[in-house]
Parts: sequence; structure tokens; C-alpha cells
Amino acid sequence: MRLFIGLEPTAEFRQSLAELQAQLLRAGIQGRPLAPSNFHLTLAFIGQWPEDVTAFLPAVSRPFSITLSQPGIFQEAKVLYAGVQPSEELASLAEQVRRNLDHAGIPCDRQPFCPHITLIRKPLLPCASVLTSIPFSPVSMTVREVCLYSSVHERTGMVYTVIGRSGERG
Repeated sequence: MRLFIGLEPTAEFRQSLAELQAQLLRAGIQGRPLAPSNFHLTLAFIGQWPEDVTAFLPAVSRPFSITLSQPGIFQEAKVLYAGVQPSEELASLAEQVRRNLDHAGIPCDRQPFCPHITLIRKPLLPCASVLTSIPFSPVSMTVREVCLYSSVHERTGMVYTVIGRSGERG
């Protein structure tokens, strides 16, 4: 299985992301938009692993909010994203996820944690200032659980499916 651990957007948060994505496309940005059902915030990418790792998901002991920030681009990864405002709680949760995986001997990506939600792959911008011209609302959602996702390559692209939740451990 190809796995990663992340946060699943609430329906309202997902809708706001879809609206931001639509605004970006209307502004002339081209690329491969992700289906809104695939939106997520990655905490740790595992990659190929033979078994379910739900047992190692940390519980969210005290729910906290995350808030969207300006869209941006990771040039090297060829990804246009919705930024997520950094917070101590979010960084701590990402670190706990990675620590749990380390203790269980499960390898994961060691890139520095940079909270974001991918909206468009391989973006082509009509001009450099287009991202700053897009109005967006700093929408928030409450984080209550951590999810284990499987990533499957299908004919139409990648499909991300929640296969475990921190509340299902045990």
C-alpha cells in the first residue's frame, strides 16, 4: 500500500478550498486541478508500506483550529497550494506523527513540515502577480483527528482514501 498520514478537511473547509481552486482557474491558471475529494493536509508521507499503521496515529487530545492563508507555489514540486497558517499545535501534531512512526520503525519523508493543501499540479500562471490578485477568505476548521490515507494511481490520476482514523485505534 502507498500510505500517508494527514488531516481530512471538513465539508465547509473543502468547499472553501474548491471555491479558491475555481477562482485560480478562472484567473487563467492552467494545470491539473485536484478533485475536491482528494484535498488533504499531509503530516507525514510514508510511501509503500505493507500494513495498516492506524495503531500509530496520535490522538488529538485537545482540538485546535487551522486557518487558510495565501495560495503559493512549490516550484520544484510543480504544485500550487492553499497555504495553512503555521501554528504550534499543528507543528506539534506533525512532529508527534513522525515520532510515532520512528518509534514503530516505519520510515517516512523527512522534508521540513510546511502546512499546505495542494490545489493544482503542474500549474502554468498567466503572470507572476496572479496569485496575489485572488481574493480569499482565511477560513478555519477544527482539527479533531488524524487520518491514515491510501494513495492509489488510477487511470484518471491519484485517488486518496481515508483508511483509518485516530479515533479508531485500539
